[in-house]
Amino acid sequence: MKILAILLVLFNFLIPGKPAPKAGVYLEKGSELIAYQSAGENGKVIFHHLDAGSYRLSLTFPKQDGKFLKDNPRNRTQTKAAYNPRKKTYYYQGEEGYFVVRFSDLAKVKSENFHVSFSEEKDEKNTFVVVTKFGAHRKNASIGVSVRAITAAQFKKAADKAGNDISTLSIPNNR
Repeated sequence: MKILAILLVLFNFLIPGKPAPKAGVYLEKGSELIAYQSAGENGKVIFHHLDAGSYRLSLTFPKQDGKFLKDNPRNRTQTKAAYNPRKKTYYYQGEEGYFVVRFSDLAKVKSENFHVSFSEEKDEKNTFVVVTKFGAHRKNASIGVSVRAITAAQFKKAADKAGNDISTLSIPNNR
């Protein structure tokens, strides 16, 4: 029992934040929406059996509250989005709060065909954040996404450490 408790503490330490259920994950091929899935209680979504081609992944984030929305002056940063390519981890700061998006289960997607991006596109109700554009080079490709809410301090530390501020890139609005 003690070993299980220790493993849970270590697991929570290694993966910051809490799962962000109800994050909306949209998968488009070309300009057509081909799949939508809301993140479950564990904050994860996986798309399997993708055909070869070019894809775009957008997310809508749920509004956070409490410590996951508060910030203080020492944790402020101009960075809206950062990416750590070694960990395949995307960090986002928005009106909804602070989030970490971890990509996993990348099958039949070559590294050179996986490009993180940042653009916010709004409609009447939602803000869609385009987080990646990728190409599947063969049939039966897959991509997994884990969405977690983090605090402002965790975001600032991760964004500073990643050193890859992608929010400064100019990305055209394709929606």
